[in-house]
Amino acid sequence: MIDPLLLRIVSLGFALLFLIAAAHKFGNREHFRASFDAYEIIPVNLSALVTKIIPPLELLLGVGWLAFGLFTIEFKLVTLVSIGLLASYALAIGVNLKRGRNYIDCGCSFASSNAANADSGSQQISLGLFYRNVLLIVMAIVCTIPASDRSLQLIDFFGLLFSVIALILLYGTFNQVLTTRNTINSWRRTN
Repeated sequence: MIDPLLLRIVSLGFALLFLIAAAHKFGNREHFRASFDAYEIIPVNLSALVTKIIPPLELLLGVGWLAFGLFTIEFKLVTLVSIGLLASYALAIGVNLKRGRNYIDCGCSFASSNAANADSGSQQISLGLFYRNVLLIVMAIVCTIPASDRSLQLIDFFGLLFSVIALILLYGTFNQVLTTRNTINSWRRTN
């Protein structure tokens, strides 16, 4: 059994992650398609279909996680599809790192939506991104553990609020460190 507060914290974190990712992809479909195609994981003729499916899928996952985090409406399918999607992202990153293709824009950076500006503000794939996705998969798996019957108290809701804020700040900091590392490495290559 797991504490219901932890489940709500993780659920709201995933809701924000998937909703923001969907908005990012809906906001610049060309950049997402170019980033997706750069992975060279699936045939090009399927790429258009997959890049049309992923943003609405992420939107639905975000809404599902939000329903669970706010109203404890649980959809096991949301958890399982999230694990599958995150695993496919990790697999695509891992395969390309193994191929030596670490220059690919991951397509997950919110700092830049300009595909031509690959070294400035973009997030190139790295082991850090691979491990981030593995950690997210583990967190989603934790959500499959049944929750205890403990009811949340007022103090728990304050804990929930501050925990979600802390998760947002940690996630943003981690992404900024990776982006900054890419920028510094590009400066070193040009000197």
